[in-house]
Amino acid sequence: MKMKIATLLTVSVCLVGYFVMASWADERELDELRDKAATLLREAKEHSAEGHADEARELMKRAYGLRAEAEKLAEHRERDEDEERERNEEREEYEERERHEERERHDGGHEQIEHIREAAEHLHAAGIHDHAEELMREAERRQHEMEREREGHHDEGLQRHVEELTKHVHELHERLERMERFVEELAKRRRE
Repeated sequence: MKMKIATLLTVSVCLVGYFVMASWADERELDELRDKAATLLREAKEHSAEGHADEARELMKRAYGLRAEAEKLAEHRERDEDEERERNEEREEYEERERHEERERHDGGHEQIEHIREAAEHLHAAGIHDHAEELMREAERRQHEMEREREGHHDEGLQRHVEELTKHVHELHERLERMERFVEELAKRRRE
């Protein structure tokens, strides 16, 4: 189980690195589109100054198309980043709630165990040793039960986290594929 979790976490980290690098590539792609649009606008001005109005219009049309594609890609990327940020915030809130609930369960259980032990001590002091021993065994049983439960919750929480990471990696993969298709489409348009 631990090996499976370690493998999933390693794969998740690698994929996150890949997506970060893809993000940098997207930024370069945006810069290239904007630079190409600026170059086309300069060429359009030159053609216009030379009296080639039709060619200038065609260059301007292509330049504005590239600018629009760059802005569309930037908006798409910004929307993806916002969604990513929201998912991270939701995950952090969920994890904080889980930690808080675990602390409450842990603290409340310890209080009960302490009360049982105090009652056992009072019974010992009163000379009722059989009942006192029974309460001490009950306190020990509850203590062990709490420890097992806490270990189980840790494993469950870790498993949920791994499942969440796996789902997140799949979502990132799908988004990357969409972005790659979009970039390929932009490149194809630019070649035309």
